[in-house]
Amino acid sequence: MKIRVARIAVLIISIVSISAAQDPWEYRTNAGEFAFATGDVERAETEFRAALEIAQGFPPGDRRLERSLENLARLYENQERLDEAQPLYQLLLAAQESRAGRDSPELLDTHLKVARVSLAAGDSPAAASSLQRYLDIAESSGEAAPAQHWVVLSMLARMRTLEQRPEEALELQRRTVEVLAEDGSATGVERAHELETLAQMELLHGSPDRAEELLTNALALRDEDGENPPAETYAAAASTALGAGAFDLAERLAERAVAAAGDPPPLPALEVLAEVSWRGVGTGGSPADILGAGGDSEKLRIAATRLEQVAAHPAFAAEAPNPYLAETYARLAVVTALSGDAAAAAMWKARQLEAVQSRRADSPDTLRISVELVSLLQAAGRLEEAASLNGRLIDEVEQAYGADDPRLSLPLQRQYELLSELGRKKEAKAVKKRLRQFEKGRR
Repeated sequence: MKIRVARIAVLIISIVSISAAQDPWEYRTNAGEFAFATGDVERAETEFRAALEIAQGFPPGDRRLERSLENLARLYENQERLDEAQPLYQLLLAAQESRAGRDSPELLDTHLKVARVSLAAGDSPAAASSLQRYLDIAESSGEAAPAQHWVVLSMLARMRTLEQRPEEALELQRRTVEVLAEDGSATGVERAHELETLAQMELLHGSPDRAEELLTNALALRDEDGENPPAETYAAAASTALGAGAFDLAERLAERAVAAAGDPPPLPALEVLAEVSWRGVGTGGSPADILGAGGDSEKLRIAATRLEQVAAHPAFAAEAPNPYLAETYARLAVVTALSGDAAAAAMWKARQLEAVQSRRADSPDTLRISVELVSLLQAAGRLEEAASLNGRLIDEVEQAYGADDPRLSLPLQRQYELLSELGRKKEAKAVKKRLRQFEKGRR
């Protein structure tokens, strides 16, 4: 037992002697790193600060100053104290430039750190400057690690997009994908994400045809990793293609999204398909005026089906109030009218009226839609409904605008026609008399 105690005493004396003899900067640095590794952030900060104060007294070019700056900056970044981390990384960069030269590959890692912290802190100019310097050094030296290089390219591409410099962003993202291919450590999800980003940029500012190939490759990578069903990705790309005016591509991508999805398919994909079809058959004018003008074509049938799928989609129908619901019903009225189906057109026009009134009862569109609905009901042979609706319309116009308002002319004329067709001669005669008085008063 005495021998064991003696050995422990010798060990303690040895440790104390080593600590006392150790370089103060090294002692503080080691203590800070141990505290940081064990989660004692407060102690780590104290030790790193003490080490930095010591290092500031070293001769210019001493790398211990660089290590102390990096240690403290790393701690602050880890704690999301970005306003404190950023200037330390910038001082580290200045120290390295002074020692190794402004174009030294040694600066690559620090430029990325400055950019990362600056971007997180909201200092976009500082971030962009460091990212660009990284690329300049990487190009001149050829010594950038692919795993870091493509991240820098991707970050700068996103920044150029936010700055509305799409051509530069596109070239940077193309380069991102090229360098990423050299990174053997990159995951399939990372590769897929960058390919999808490039595809979106190609759709808007580059080659839409190339975008489809990029998306196919990206989705194959995600499928290998068991990540992210492709439907959403195809749907997002289809929406972008539609906005870029690439309608054929938008349709193909949206069809892929629907094919890859479960039930229900993604609403954005259905909306793209409906919009593409509408652009192919859409026309102006009242539905009653175009009845049968399109014939019973396959194009009209597909358009009607796609528009109905949008209107019936749970996510679309559940949105209240939905400003696009009335427009979708209006398009369905046109498409079915072009096919010659007055009854279906009247049904969709009635739904459009309901949708408009649910959002705003006194909408200025109500009068126009009501007039169109009366015409469709009349064309469908539903004369009693048409006369009833038209009678209410006359009353509403008269109450809102007065008995001599010119907007009464068409409803009164139509009411006379409807009542005459229904054989309600007495009522038709009264409307005819009123119509003459109205026209006389308008002269």
